Amino acid sequence: MTGVPENKNNHRRQRINRLKRFIVSTFFVLMLIPNILCIAAFIRISGLDRQIHELTERLDGIAMAVSIEARDSETDIYAGNGSEAIETSGEVITVVQDEMLSSQQNTAGADDYESVRRVCLTFDDGPSANTDVILDILAQYGVKATFFVNGKPGYEDQYQRIVDEGHTLAMHSYSHKYQELYSDIDAFTEDFFEIQSYLMDVTGIQCKYYRFPGGSSNTVCNVNMQDCIDFLNEQDIVYFDWNVSSGDATRNYVSTTQIVNNVMMPVENNSWNTYVVLMHDAVGKETTVEALPIIIERLQAMDNLVIVPITDSVHTVQHVLPDEENAMED
Repeated sequence: MTGVPENKNNHRRQRINRLKRFIVSTFFVLMLIPNILCIAAFIRISGLDRQIHELTERLDGIAMAVSIEARDSETDIYAGNGSEAIETSGEVITVVQDEMLSSQQNTAGADDYESVRRVCLTFDDGPSANTDVILDILAQYGVKATFFVNGKPGYEDQYQRIVDEGHTLAMHSYSHKYQELYSDIDAFTEDFFEIQSYLMDVTGIQCKYYRFPGGSSNTVCNVNMQDCIDFLNEQDIVYFDWNVSSGDATRNYVSTTQIVNNVMMPVENNSWNTYVVLMHDAVGKETTVEALPIIIERLQAMDNLVIVPITDSVHTVQHVLPDEENAMED
């Protein structure tokens, strides 16, 4: 008779042990679930962060374009009237093209510049998802270009690829926020050092070329542009504007055909020594990507013309020239 109670006790202990193991297992599972969910959320958020950044830029650009169109409803700024609307990261600046071109013609000082024309393909506002595609196209045609980049953490591979593949990495401000970086000279210099040090940290390259957001002739700068130019000169930085615009920044959509025509007409109809072509590799510039192979093929088919990146051997193209007195002192 004593065996029966012992069996009951054994069964009871087994049930209690199973219950304990169940409770412990449940506890660990409940502890792990939040951690697993946090890790999954972190991975998901990291992937979405880049998309949100790109979509924010696009929405800012759309909002600004709508605002400008409403404000200037009686004047169509896109109507081929001799002006160029420059839209980057939500800012639109109008530059009179005739005035812009008047200060852009470079006088060649060497025989090779007289006989061989140079075309510099430049891309602003990147990197973005389009940058890799553009780099693939450039590699396919054996062409080197220049990328005037902003500060965009998360695109370290694209910055490094630009350098590794022999293109010129250049600065286009860190923030590209006009009201901030152009609020005064201190803000401009702070932004400059931020993009310069960031690119040095990412690529090990000390960049020596700069493009002002909106160009040196922009009209939204609260500080005297000559002060900004003098500062760059003190830092031994050369700034480049452009004398050929693809038109891909004037509105949210420009056809592939129009971009090709905008680039090729000045090259085919003028005998300048240097052509610096403004394009963008920012988000939403898919027609620029589509136009690029066509542009390259037509340029490569022309006689006495080469496609080169911006280097010290390329004559500067500047809308606003440095102050002569300051330049002489330097």
